[in-house]
This record gives sequence, structure tokens and C-alpha cells, in this order.
Amino acid sequence: MSTSETSPPGADPSSSSGPQSSAKNSSSEQNGGGFLHNLSALLRPLAIERFRIIDLADAEQTIVGIKKDIEFRGFNLWILVFSIIICSIGLNVNSAAVVIGAMLISPLMGPIMGIGLGLGTNDASTFKNALGNLTIAVGISILTSALYFFTSPLDEASSELLSRTQPTLLDVVVALFGGLAGILAGSRKEKSNVIPGVAIATALMPPLCTAGYGLANGEWNFLLGGFYLFLINTALIALSTWVVVRYLRFPLLHYVEPAVERRYKRLSALLFLALLGPSVYIFVGIVVESHQDADLRDFVATNIKTVTGASVTENIDRTLSPPQLQVVITGVPISEAQKTEWTNKLAATHPGVELAVFSNDVDKADIEDLQRQVELMLSSYSDLSAKDKELAHLRAQIAIVEGEFRKLQDERLPAGIGQEVLATYPDAVSVRWGRVDGRDRDAGEPAASFARLQVTWRQAIAAEEAAMLEATLTTWLKARLETNAAVQVDLISPQPIP
Repeated sequence: MSTSETSPPGADPSSSSGPQSSAKNSSSEQNGGGFLHNLSALLRPLAIERFRIIDLADAEQTIVGIKKDIEFRGFNLWILVFSIIICSIGLNVNSAAVVIGAMLISPLMGPIMGIGLGLGTNDASTFKNALGNLTIAVGISILTSALYFFTSPLDEASSELLSRTQPTLLDVVVALFGGLAGILAGSRKEKSNVIPGVAIATALMPPLCTAGYGLANGEWNFLLGGFYLFLINTALIALSTWVVVRYLRFPLLHYVEPAVERRYKRLSALLFLALLGPSVYIFVGIVVESHQDADLRDFVATNIKTVTGASVTENIDRTLSPPQLQVVITGVPISEAQKTEWTNKLAATHPGVELAVFSNDVDKADIEDLQRQVELMLSSYSDLSAKDKELAHLRAQIAIVEGEFRKLQDERLPAGIGQEVLATYPDAVSVRWGRVDGRDRDAGEPAASFARLQVTWRQAIAAEEAAMLEATLTTWLKARLETNAAVQVDLISPQPIP
């Protein structure tokens, strides 16, 4: 009797039998799993070796170093005062470089890390000592800063001050990771240069100086905002220290009563959450406002900037209640109906935000025409100014020429003098005239010129008669020249009669 095997409906006749197929699948799974297992076994030691920090920590020296920096006495206290003054000056004059320099020398990290160390090791004595010294340091810092801002002639709030009045979740994140970097650097057997960078990143000094500014000027938002930002940074640095201390397995102190220990830890957690909660709320509000501002700019781009020929500038003023979207339009006139339409659209899409449209209602063509007229006027004015300068130069030249001409006229004697003398005096043989220039030895300067008349006589005449004749000719020559200046008349004749 023969037997035959039949396949179930829908089965592949070419497929392998059950036991053989299962063996193959199992082998394949083992091979794949083995590869992943081998890869994981290979990479795990490398990752552990690369990121391991426990074996490089020096718990004993770290605890000693943190406890040493907790106390604020003498040197540390004066360094704190000096750094506060430097930071206040930097905030006052809006100099980020000066603020950074102040943070580099700030000694505030010591007691804050001491608080985290006390929490992480259950050391209540260290915790209380660090908290007390931190309180003293904060009080001295705020009073020092307030004294500076009270005496400073610059009382306007700079952007550096304004940026420290509203803590956000970003400040929390920076303080958290800055604190982690600080405690890790401090726990190494071989110390690094990370601490100065941590002091800058955590930004402990500027918030305290901002609080001092608020105290000096009665600006309570500055006082509360700055102080709250400092508390957040302090809490996160202390938390970071606690985390690292517990991870590195620093030796723990235990309370005699476990209930007291639990209560101690519970109060610490509640304090941290109380400090962190408002920051989260503020950060969420800022994110919401940022998204709303982006939507408002999209509204302006979609509805208002589409006006042909218009130049549009928008601004969102959140100091007003409710917030106001301010739009300035130039180039084309905007009707009241158009403004109403935009207002209704904004109210439908962004309730709680007002629209303020400012338009000069002047056509762009009118503006261009006005610009051309102004340019033409300026060009004409420039041409007139150049012509005025040229005319003034010509007038000066004319004045010089006229002066020279008058001088030549004054120096030149009339041509008819000789004929007049010869006609008046028959015994006169010849006449010579002109102006005579001279120089005085004692004066060292040219002497004044004078008119000279020389008359040659035909025959000898007596001395008295010659003198009378010279006097007469002198009087006549002055009258002829219409001058009162000195003139000289010389009478030349043969040997005078004795």
C-alpha cells in the first residue's frame, strides 16, 4: 500500500520541509544577532573609556577646594567688591567687554558650589556655611552696586541692564550646563582652565548689579528681575554640583534620623522647583510672542505691502496695552476705507492686537516732483554761489587795477607844464619836469616822491631875483598840480650877477 503526501491548500510545493526550514531561519537569526552583539561588545568599551570621568576624579581634594572658597573674608571680600564695581561700570556704559572682565574675577562660584556640595554629601554644616556666606556676598554686592549707580551721572538704563531683567528658560539651561562644566573641572586631579569660562557663561555678577541699579533708582522691575535671575543661576549651579557629586560617588554623611534626611531633601527639591517655575512661564510667553510677531509680519507682507508704489515699514509695540501693530506707509495715499478693511482683517486673525496705520497721503509722483524741484534749487544755489565768488574775485581785480591806474595818474605830471612856463617867461630857454623818488639812509625805507621842475634861464640874474622867481614858480606848480605836497623848483642860469 503506497502513501503520498499532499500539501495544504495555498502552500508552495517548492518550499522546504518544516524542520529543514526552521533550522535555516534559526541559523540566519543567530548570525545577525551575533553581529550586533559583537559590534556592541566592541563599541561599549571604547565609549566607556572615552566618556569615563569617575576614575579621574579626586573627591577629597575637590571637597577641600570647594570648602576653602566658601568663606568671604579679607581677600575674597575685596575681590568681590572690586568685581562688582567693574561690572556696574560696564553695565552703566554698555560695554560687554568690561562686564566679561568683571565676571572673570568674580569669586561667587565658591559658596554656590558649596551649597551643591552640602546637598550632594548630606553635609548640613557645609550647606549652612555656604548659604550664610552667599547671603553676605549677595548683600554686599547689591549694596556696592547700588552705591555706584546712586553716585553715577549716567542714570539711563543700557541694553546690558535691560537684558538682565527678564529671566528665561535659556538662562536656566546655560546655568545648568555651566555649573556641570564647573564642578567637573574642579573635580579633576589635574586642574584645567575651564573655571574662567564657566564664570562668564553662568553670568552671576550682572544680575546682582542690575538689582543694585534698581535699588538705587527705585526701579523695582530691575531689582526683582535681576535678583530672580541670580537666584535661578545659583539654584542651577548648585543642582549641577549636586548631580556631579552624587555621580562621582563622593562620600556621604548620614543623619541619625532618616526622616530628617528625607525632609531635608524634600525641601531642597521644592525650593528648586519654586525658582524654576516662573522662568518656564516667562520663556513660554516669549516663545508665544515670537510666533505672534512672525504672524503679524506675514500679515503686513500679505495685505499691506502689496499696495503698488507704497513704501511700508512695520513695528510691533508691546509696551502698549493692548499691543499695537504700527505701519508707516509713504509713496501713495491710503483711503480710510482701506485702513478699515485692514483693521477688520487683523481683528479677525489676531484678536487683541490693534492696527495703527500712518500715511502721509501724498502721491509718489508728487514726492518725486518735489525731489526734482529741491535738487534744481540746490543746483541753482550752487551755481549762484560760484558766480558770486567769481564776481567778487573780478571786483577785487578791478579795484587793484584802478588803484594802480590812480597811482600812475598821480605820479605822472601834466604834459602842458613846459609850454605854460615857456609862454609865461620869455627868458626861459628850456623846461624839464617829473617826479623824483628817493631813499633816506637813517630811515632805511623809500622816501616820499615829489614833483620837480627845472627851468634853464637865458641870462644871468641876481640871486634875490632868482629866489623870488623860484618861489613864484613853486606856488604856481602846487596850484597847477592841485596838491599841497612838497614840490621842488630849480632855476638854472649863467653865473648869477653879484
